[in-house]
Amino acid sequence: MLSKAAKAAKATTSAARRAVTDLSKLPKPGTKIHGFTLLRSKHVPELELTALHLKHDNTGAEHLHIAREDSNNVFSIGFKTNPPDDTGVPHILEHTTLCGSEK
Repeated sequence: MLSKAAKAAKATTSAARRAVTDLSKLPKPGTKIHGFTLLRSKHVPELELTALHLKHDNTGAEHLHIAREDSNNVFSIGFKTNPPDDTGVPHILEHTTLCGSEK
């Protein structure tokens, strides 16, 4: 059985989680935010998050913001690197280079 304090904490956390992922409280597509334009947003209930896809107005760089009530914060930068052909050679070289061997 949960104490009153534990129930209150659980209710507060649940309300905060809903607020972060409630699309009606987030900006609408087309909104300008700190030099970015919001392209689309999507709620993913299975993961209790909302994804915001933004594009930087000056550079065209794309940003994916994950809105989720979670104390674990993560930051990542990725660069699109398309191979020059579809032979698979770049992928093989990637594994050869990055996996290494004793030889």
